[in-house]
Amino acid sequence: MTDESLFDKPLMDEAVNLAETHANNLYEIPEKAFEEIKTTTYIKDAVRAYPLQTIDIEMDTGLVCFLDAGRDKTVALRADIDAVPTELGPKHLCGHNAHAGTMLGAIHYLCGTKETLKYNVLFIFQPAEEGTRGAKEMLEHGLFERVKPSPSMIFGIHNRPEIKVGDVVVHKGPLMSEKSVFDIRINGKAAHASMPQMSVDPIVCAASLVEEIQTIISRNKDPFKPALCTVNSIASGDPNIASPEHARITGYIRTFDHELHETIENRLRTLADETAKAYECTADIDIKRMVPAVDNKEEMYDRARKSAEAALGAEHVTDSMPSLASEDFAVYGSLIPSFFYWVGSGNPREENPPWHDMKFRVGRGYQKAAVPVLVSSVLI
Repeated sequence: MTDESLFDKPLMDEAVNLAETHANNLYEIPEKAFEEIKTTTYIKDAVRAYPLQTIDIEMDTGLVCFLDAGRDKTVALRADIDAVPTELGPKHLCGHNAHAGTMLGAIHYLCGTKETLKYNVLFIFQPAEEGTRGAKEMLEHGLFERVKPSPSMIFGIHNRPEIKVGDVVVHKGPLMSEKSVFDIRINGKAAHASMPQMSVDPIVCAASLVEEIQTIISRNKDPFKPALCTVNSIASGDPNIASPEHARITGYIRTFDHELHETIENRLRTLADETAKAYECTADIDIKRMVPAVDNKEEMYDRARKSAEAALGAEHVTDSMPSLASEDFAVYGSLIPSFFYWVGSGNPREENPPWHDMKFRVGRGYQKAAVPVLVSSVLI
């Protein structure tokens, strides 16, 4: 059962209704990473009515607001605001409009109970979660340094279509993966197709390397530790030109375990170098670390579970297997204690397409759980 004393029910009802309205309105103005101009303007207009201090971190998109309740500690809440780029233009295929709507609902509630809060609250409307770049950018612009007192903990939420509306996942330990992206250029020698002996064919080398990469997961990692090392593109040549000079392979590495991640990176470098040598080519290898794993540490788990149970009732608090998808919320967690919830957005007996699917949608009733969960993280 929920803790009836935790919330002002009429105020919470208002907050949920506002969150739904804002989410629907934001759905109509999808914008891709770092181009969320209309979205940012909408959010600025929406928060103007509340007693919030806007924190200028000198970024073109995104918004940071501070609710000063006169306390000596600050809790941060984060919502992402960008849409998924598609061939038809950006679309909200990951539910970030719903997350931003949830935050606006939380602002309505928490500002309405300012005098009773135990903490100040920092509200972070983050751009560019798609591509996992926005959190790092905000921190590099002094996000935490510009707030006094700076946040001592941070909470975030994300919808999950595989979980039914009304439930929330509270998971201890790694929830989403550490991610690196790799870009390998195989350098050969071009020649006319009639004289293959004059060429050093990078296509043959690249094809062999793609096969070799498969052995990293099958032979170089503990089978009880989840990991991916995936090639997602290979490109070379032109139908109207003979043997090309270069081939390019791109992909990503995802793990929950940092040491394993480093092992896979090192093995990838070795395979690329040695395979290139075997085919008389050379390899230029670029591996970029994007984000660490989202890791819900034990000291945050107990608080988060207590908050979720008070908000929704223990019968609606569940657990789930983690996902090898990645989330740049993890970047905040590398600096301060953090917790990330999955809030159910799937409706039983309906098709619930996954994130980034063209049929994706956030199920009806999502905000009735999302707003109380986010708010309770501040109240407990």
